[in-house]
Amino acid sequence: MDLTYIPLLFWMLVVHFIADFPLQPLSWVKDKILNRSRSRFLLLHALVQGTLTALVIALFSVLHDGLSLTDIWVALLLISTSHYFIDLMKVTYFTRMSQVSSLLLDQTLHVAVIVFLWLYLSPDPGTFLHATWQQISGRQLSLLVLAYLLIYMPMGILIGQLLAHWAPQMPLSAKAENDSLLRAGKQIGYLERTLILTFVLIGQIPAIGFLLAAKSIFRFGDLRQTGDKMRTEYVLLGTLFSFTLTIMLGLLVKRVL
Repeated sequence: MDLTYIPLLFWMLVVHFIADFPLQPLSWVKDKILNRSRSRFLLLHALVQGTLTALVIALFSVLHDGLSLTDIWVALLLISTSHYFIDLMKVTYFTRMSQVSSLLLDQTLHVAVIVFLWLYLSPDPGTFLHATWQQISGRQLSLLVLAYLLIYMPMGILIGQLLAHWAPQMPLSAKAENDSLLRAGKQIGYLERTLILTFVLIGQIPAIGFLLAAKSIFRFGDLRQTGDKMRTEYVLLGTLFSFTLTIMLGLLVKRVL
């Protein structure tokens, strides 16, 4: 497969994120939220995106044959127009969503347009799509996706069931966590197991030790200061279950791969 056009996709994505974040002042964002379709910065930001993308394609065409002036104009119009309407939807319809969901959906739509444009510019998109599909449908990727899915809700439920044997022994004072953020423990567990599994799969087992040490300093240190031995042991059990199960799963996946 010809990989000549792969760098073009990466540079198109680079200029997109540069224009969408460092080159977009907060005053522009506030004006778009306030004035929506009447905001002049909405149009200006879209034109900046389209112009930078067109410049990247123009520079690429100088280095590699195959792209015409028409392609550059198509890129300018497509990116500018799509960016304008996607950002307009973000400040109108996406406001009903959470900020994280709105950001992810907004960026997903932008990236999808960029990928579509790149496929249009590529001389043989069919070959690339076929090769990509072979990678996506392969056993290795599906196994990795399954492993990362398992460490979230299924493993969290399993750890909860393993800890259920000790939960009744804890007094109410040990169970109270009025000083903790809402559902923060669950999110910490998700991030913790994501890091552990990633470290195992890339062969960085020692990094897990640093992760455990860091958690011990912040978490177990606070619990020790409260003098709550039961709660300290309960948290320690949950942490060791989380580390042990995730490491075992990572080693199993790595062995199969």
